[in-house]
Amino acid sequence: MSEPDGGGRGASRAVIVWWFRGRLSQYEDQARGLLKALEAQCPLRVYAAPVLGTGKAWRFILRHHYPAADLPDPDILIGAGRETHWAMLAARWARKGRIITLSKPFLPRWWFDLCVVPEHEGGRNSSRTIATRGMLPAPSAPRPKVTASGLIVIGGPALNYRWSDDELIAQIAEILARHPYCRWYMVGTSHTPLETEQRVQALAGQSVIYMSHHDTDPKWLFARLQDAEQVWLTEDNLTMIYQALTAEAAVGVLTLPRRKTSREITALEGLAVFFPAWQAGTALHAPQPPFNEAARCAAEIYQRWLSKTV
Repeated sequence: MSEPDGGGRGASRAVIVWWFRGRLSQYEDQARGLLKALEAQCPLRVYAAPVLGTGKAWRFILRHHYPAADLPDPDILIGAGRETHWAMLAARWARKGRIITLSKPFLPRWWFDLCVVPEHEGGRNSSRTIATRGMLPAPSAPRPKVTASGLIVIGGPALNYRWSDDELIAQIAEILARHPYCRWYMVGTSHTPLETEQRVQALAGQSVIYMSHHDTDPKWLFARLQDAEQVWLTEDNLTMIYQALTAEAAVGVLTLPRRKTSREITALEGLAVFFPAWQAGTALHAPQPPFNEAARCAAEIYQRWLSKTV
């Protein structure tokens, strides 16, 4: 993918993309992931577009102008986060193109050409929405899994669940007992109760390392997801479950007492193995074909808009 300062492949039929970069790193990761996947469909030339605040954006809407005269007219305008929405709308009004927002818009959805929204944030497939399972992943190069490696990620109390240390500890203990020759990392999150952390830490040993979230960072956790052959996560941590699936790990779900069953959790069946099924003999397996929401969205965008123009 070309860097967003201009440049690109130089192909005559390259798709011109204006990238409106949000403040949050997760938005940057999502945009990079989609752009990398879209570049596998067709050549792109990506440019960083200025992100105007709401007031300035309105003034440029009224002028029918956008302060990016040095940029070629866009085919696609892409951004995520509320701060990018008015800027993209003003740019489209002045310079045309189709808008893709990678976050749930606070403005009417029909103002945007396409909204890419996770199911757990209310995304539902329609002519203007692609609902994704989890957030789009950051681009990453495939890397071999570390043999006999595992990762256990422990969340915390959530609205749809009754948190139970006893049930959680019993599941983790059984997993560790069945895989005595596996090297494990166990890690908590910012939501993990202190008492839970203490009880999980008591399970640590020579080949089982417990890491508090205070001692890790997102890059460390991302690397462990990429390395691990199998990953177990508490079912409250839906976003990270999808990250583990994208990393092509064999994913297991540590179950919690549910207050209600959500359609997002039901959608995991066939992709991940829930603890009761594993306990009954169902083996963990990496998803086949590989789970890649960025590639799926890019293919859909290409078919909708670009297949006849590039």
